[in-house]
Amino acid sequence: MVAASAVAQTNFTILKSFDPLPDAAVPFCHLIEGTDGAMYGTTVAGGISNSGAVFVLRKDGSGYAVLKSFSGADGSGPYGDVVEGTNGALYGTTYGGGTSNFGTLFRLNKDGSDYRVLHNFLGGADGKNPWGALIKGTDAALYGSTVFSDATTRGTLFKLDEDGNNYVVLHAFTGSPTDGQQIQSKLLLGTDGALYGTTGFGGSGFVGTVFKLSTDGSGYTLLHNFTGHRPDGASPAGGLVEGSDGVLYGTTDTGGSSVAGTIFKLNKDGSAYAVLRSFLNTGGDGQRPYGELVEGSDGALYGTTSFGGSANYYGTIYKIGKDGSGYSVLRSFLGTGGDGDAPGTGLLLGSNGIFYGTTSFGGAGGNGCVFSLNTAPPQPQVLGLSVAGNSNVIQFTGTTGIQYDVQRSTDLASWTVLATISAPVNGSFSHTDLNPPQRAAFYQLRQH
Repeated sequence: MVAASAVAQTNFTILKSFDPLPDAAVPFCHLIEGTDGAMYGTTVAGGISNSGAVFVLRKDGSGYAVLKSFSGADGSGPYGDVVEGTNGALYGTTYGGGTSNFGTLFRLNKDGSDYRVLHNFLGGADGKNPWGALIKGTDAALYGSTVFSDATTRGTLFKLDEDGNNYVVLHAFTGSPTDGQQIQSKLLLGTDGALYGTTGFGGSGFVGTVFKLSTDGSGYTLLHNFTGHRPDGASPAGGLVEGSDGVLYGTTDTGGSSVAGTIFKLNKDGSAYAVLRSFLNTGGDGQRPYGELVEGSDGALYGTTSFGGSANYYGTIYKIGKDGSGYSVLRSFLGTGGDGDAPGTGLLLGSNGIFYGTTSFGGAGGNGCVFSLNTAPPQPQVLGLSVAGNSNVIQFTGTTGIQYDVQRSTDLASWTVLATISAPVNGSFSHTDLNPPQRAAFYQLRQH
């Protein structure tokens, strides 16, 4: 009786669990891959002053370091991603802190040196509390948004140069039926050179909008008003992605047929709006997608939900075709045993073809984690074999949801199928051979 050596195998890996202070804690960011191949992100909490941090991590999980711990005076609570400028520096925003405690816009080098506050948000017409990430325009300017302002201005869109000069507000949201309000998502720079985004509130239905404007602030247009009436979505928290087909795709946090969120699409002129998927409250489906989608190399869309899944609460990673077909849950977070809990943003498709993301909670320390997901199924393996009476118990590992044939041979030439098994969520399963041959038995898995 022969079995392979025990080697753990999975297509999902926790690369980093955030530890108790002074480590970074509670990532709410979409990771970016720098030109150096490393990944960079932010955390809302943690760091020396528990005011958040900027961190770096290689794609294999090595090289983790906290690059910046915010103190409050220089910023506090970064929710958004960082973006790499044309000069190789990292740029980002903090929700609070700064001279007025209304947030900051900062830069630092990728080794953590030369940290600078480029702009302190003042409130009022200037806006306050930036949440969504910055993006870099083709003109090398940085574009971003603030959630709040004052009683008449319900958030802003702004731009500035990488040196902090030429700061200007491009649009002040009013929250009226003909305007949006309270943008939490990052902007999208379309292939047509226009800016696109979503607001969580405002519009004719008061539950959010999709908008468009030029990079000089002109041409502001509402492309879609969410109604919240089933099956339409409501309150988009994530931004938009432009597919390889030139269509805009996004998610809403609530709404849909089960009020658990939606995936939608529309053209860049606002036409052909359609709900591709309404998330369900049953059957292990995800609920409440909070981040942007990303298009994979296979042309499908990938994303996360903050809730739902087989554990009913901890969130999922999912895949769906751009026409709404082929929806599947690729991973249900367990929230226990060191697994992640509540991914609050979308995925990064690395240059190596692997997806990376963060969860705001869970991990070994309970303060969130960084994970990777390889959608190419790894080779199944035999982990071990034990004898129980006259039976052989063989332990296997495979990829969640994929069916495998358990095969047996006595001569390594001809093989007999003993069972067909679908790998569970953790990828590990076993088979008991009740009638093994007396002299020798060899076992293997083959994808069904």
